[in-house]
Amino acid sequence: MEIDESLFQPGIVDIPMDKITLGGNQARQRDTKVSKDDDLVISIKKHGLLYPILVRSAEDGKYELVAGQRRYHAHEELAKLTIKARILALNTSEADAKKISLIENLARKDMKHADYVDTVQWFVDRYGKISTVAEELGVSPNTVRRYLSISRLPEEIRSDIHNKEYGQDHALKAFDALGGDDSTVNVPLLRETAKALSTISPQARKKFVKIKKSQPGASVSDVVKKAKERTKLNKFTIEFEFGDDQIDRIDHFMHNRGISKRSDAVSELIDMGLKVVEE
Repeated sequence: MEIDESLFQPGIVDIPMDKITLGGNQARQRDTKVSKDDDLVISIKKHGLLYPILVRSAEDGKYELVAGQRRYHAHEELAKLTIKARILALNTSEADAKKISLIENLARKDMKHADYVDTVQWFVDRYGKISTVAEELGVSPNTVRRYLSISRLPEEIRSDIHNKEYGQDHALKAFDALGGDDSTVNVPLLRETAKALSTISPQARKKFVKIKKSQPGASVSDVVKKAKERTKLNKFTIEFEFGDDQIDRIDHFMHNRGISKRSDAVSELIDMGLKVVEE
C-alpha cells in the first residue's frame, strides 16, 4: 500500500506542540504512551525526529493528529515546543485520514493487532462489502476476512492476544474448534483452548480443530493428546539461506498471523505452499 502524495500539502513544517489535538482518526490507539527511558525518546533526543507526524487542519488554527501519537508523546516527554509534520490537504475526508494512518503504521510495523482489527472493522461498517474495503486499503479480501474474524473474538481474548498470552492464530483456531459462535462461546474454555493450541505444532493444531468439532464434549487435554497421537511427523533437516527481504516477509507474516516463532511461521508457509500444489 502506498500513500497518494496528492493527499498532502507540499513540504514538511514545524508545528507548535500546543496547536495539535489528538483526534479519533489515528488507526493506532493502543500503547501510545512513552517514558523518558523509552527507545523512541532517547532516539529523538539524540538524532531528532526521523519521520514526521501526519496531521490535518482543524478549527481555530489547530491541527488534528492523524499518525504519530508515540512521536508526539515523545516530544511532550522532551518538552519540545515544536514537531515536524506533514499536513494533509484541506479536502481530505475522514476515511482518507484513517486509511493514511493505517498505511503509515503498517509501514512502520509497530501498531497493535487490535488496532488493525478496529480500523478494518471501521471500514467494513462504512462500506459494507469486503471487496470494497480490500480495494480501499490495498490488501487482499482474505486479509479483511481474517481481521473481521478477530473482531468477533470476545474482548477478554483480544486482551490476552495483546498481552501475548498466546497468538491470534491460536485464538482463531480455538474459536473455530468451539463452533465459531461469538454469542454463545464459553470464554474460559476458549482461553484454555487457545493456550493449549499455543503449545503444540501447527500440524497438530489443525488435527485438534477437526477432532474437537467432531467431539465437542471432549476435554481440551484429551483432544490435545489425540491430536498429537494422530499427527505423525516426519523430520527433515533443511538449510535455507534467507535474504533480508525474505526475512522481512517472514516477520511480516508472523506479525499479521500473531505467530511468535519464525520456525512456526515457516512451517505454516510451507503448509500453505503444499496446499497450492495439491490444488
